[in-house]
Amino acid sequence: MATVKDLAMKMIPVLIRWAQGAWDKPHYYSDLSESVGHNSPRIGRVLGEIQDIIDKLAINTGKEIPTLNGLVQNKYSGLPSDGFDYVVKDYSGLSDDSKKGEVAKLNFIAHKFDWSWVLKELNLSPARIIDDEEIKKIQKGVFGKGGEGAEHKLLKEYIYEQPKKVSLDKPIEAVMEYCLMSGDKLDVFFKYANKHVAIEVKPSNAPEEDVRRGIFQCVKYKSVMDAERVVYADNYDNEVLLVLGGLISDVNKQIALDLGVRYIENFKIK
Repeated sequence: MATVKDLAMKMIPVLIRWAQGAWDKPHYYSDLSESVGHNSPRIGRVLGEIQDIIDKLAINTGKEIPTLNGLVQNKYSGLPSDGFDYVVKDYSGLSDDSKKGEVAKLNFIAHKFDWSWVLKELNLSPARIIDDEEIKKIQKGVFGKGGEGAEHKLLKEYIYEQPKKVSLDKPIEAVMEYCLMSGDKLDVFFKYANKHVAIEVKPSNAPEEDVRRGIFQCVKYKSVMDAERVVYADNYDNEVLLVLGGLISDVNKQIALDLGVRYIENFKIK
């Protein structure tokens, strides 16, 4: 059985990855446990151990090292639990707004920090999600067989006709194959009074590479939609949802998590 120290050493590279590239995305305690393949009921103790390791290294090297613990939050409050008092004195006594401000400040400091030497000092490797060979395949455009098949078309139509099946209300406007100003086409687009929602659909037979492409498509669509909002001189939120006919792999789940892409897996027509 993994000890608290073992789990801490596994989680530190993951937290550093989040600090470097996904510091402004939500990460929950369950996400951290899942990222190392362990459902730890002792996550508070593990985070305390992580802080102890960082503090000890800071003392030994004479260098100030920011905390990584602010990157993890409670799924319901969107904030670290009151156990964060271990890092920030009297944190639990702050108002929610003050907590958010303090955590955002600490996470930004962690984002700007050079963590490479910390990994080296702790004899740890970066927590890469995919290796160089996989990246080369992506750069060559090797995504497997995607495209518009019968299931893909049916799933799009089903979501278009019944947005409640993906937990959305009835929209003011619904469009299939909605064209963005970038020339990209959204599988389904819903317009509401205060938000626009894009849906990217992948059928159950979509290979892992194509699902991964779908995750990055969602990131792109969100950025383009935000840019369009500037052009329209309007004020509304933009959301992008990835709907998968099959199950998402552990690797793609980690990528979606780090990039803040919301997804529904194993979605079926009923």
